Amino acid sequence: MIVDLCLPITKRHLVSFTYDGHERVAVPAAYGCSTAGNDVLRAYQTGGTSSTRVPPFWSLFDVDKITDLSILEEEFSADPPDYHRDDKNMSMIYCQL
Repeated sequence: MIVDLCLPITKRHLVSFTYDGHERVAVPAAYGCSTAGNDVLRAYQTGGTSSTRVPPFWSLFDVDKITDLSILEEEFSADPPDYHRDDKNMSMIYCQL
């Protein structure tokens, strides 16, 4: 899924996907391998639902649990609030804003 997640990050497009049974819309910020060895997406969820929080919020999504990924037409120009490059929760970063 490296190419699928790097494309919206480099082209600055929102993504939608299902995660833990919830439809989500998010700004993808970084894609890499977590310090635990799992592929993860750092994203700023702007729409959809969550079982624990109301958007907007930052989250680290386990890529293996992402389904129905779509790259949306909607673009974003500014980095999401409080975005920091070189995510400390990733041991390797494949792509980032």
